[in-house]
Amino acid sequence: MKRARRYEAEYRGRRVRVTIPERRDQRAYEGDLSDILQDVLRDTFGPEATAALANAVRVQVNGGLKDRTVRRQLKWFADRLVEMLGGEEAYVRLCKEAGVPSVGDGR
Repeated sequence: MKRARRYEAEYRGRRVRVTIPERRDQRAYEGDLSDILQDVLRDTFGPEATAALANAVRVQVNGGLKDRTVRRQLKWFADRLVEMLGGEEAYVRLCKEAGVPSVGDGR
């Protein structure tokens, strides 16, 4: 049996050791954050659900969000989702299969 990891932390001004047991149903993800996000999404959503999620995010991006930072971040996220699906053509096809009208990327 694998031993739980121990971490040093400060609690009420004292250094303590904290044990965090591994979850059996949790997969360890490695890589940069973008890759980890894509791995988690692939493990969580099927292709049609990913297309529907990309579509919902694009609706918000194209819907006239006032905050440019939020709009840029959401566009990045939608682009990653579409990229995960294999590009625009796959996105449009999967949206049709899911019964969701596809929204373009607003370019």
